[in-house]
Amino acid sequence: MTKRVFIAINLPDEIKQKLDLVIEELKKLNPDYGIKWVEPENLHLTLHFFGDLNEKQIALVEEGIEEITKNIKSFGMTTGDFGCFPNEQTPHVFFASVDDADTIHDLIDKLEVMLENLGYKVDTRPWQAHLTLGRIKDWSRCKITGVKIPLMDFTVKSVELMESELTPDGSVYSVIKSFPLK
Repeated sequence: MTKRVFIAINLPDEIKQKLDLVIEELKKLNPDYGIKWVEPENLHLTLHFFGDLNEKQIALVEEGIEEITKNIKSFGMTTGDFGCFPNEQTPHVFFASVDDADTIHDLIDKLEVMLENLGYKVDTRPWQAHLTLGRIKDWSRCKITGVKIPLMDFTVKSVELMESELTPDGSVYSVIKSFPLK
C-alpha cells in the first residue's frame, strides 16, 4: 500500500489563524472564481513533495530525516509579503512568502543530498519558502490589490513527514512522523 507523502514544517495555530484572515480577505476580492482555498489547518511550509511512497520507502526517508534533524537547532522564521506564482499577471497560486533563516537553507541542502542518495529526483529550481493560500483555475478575473500579509515571527521546532489523502472535499493532511529539532 502506498501513501501520498511530503516533508513539511507545520505552523503554530496562531499563525494559521492570522493567515486565515488573509484568505478571507482574498475570498471577498475573488468570489466564485474557482479558487481552491487552503483550509487553515492545512497551512504548512513544504520542504519536499514525493508523491506515492510504499512503507519501505517511507521507512528509509524517516531514517534520513531523523539523521539530519537530530543535529539542527530550533530556528525562527517570519512571514513576508503576499505573492503569486508564476507572477501577478497570470497567477496560478496565491502565497505568503516566508523570510527564511540560513538554517532552513542548510536543512533543505541536507534533505536534498539525502533524497538524491535515496534515488529521488530533486527540483532543480531554487527552493522558495512560501505558504500556499489558494490555487487558481481562472486567473483572468483575479483581484489582489491591497492584500497585505502581517509580519509574524514563529519558531520552527520540528519537521514532519506528512501524508496527503485526496478526498472529494480536498486534501486531508496527517502527520506520519514528527522529528523534533534540538
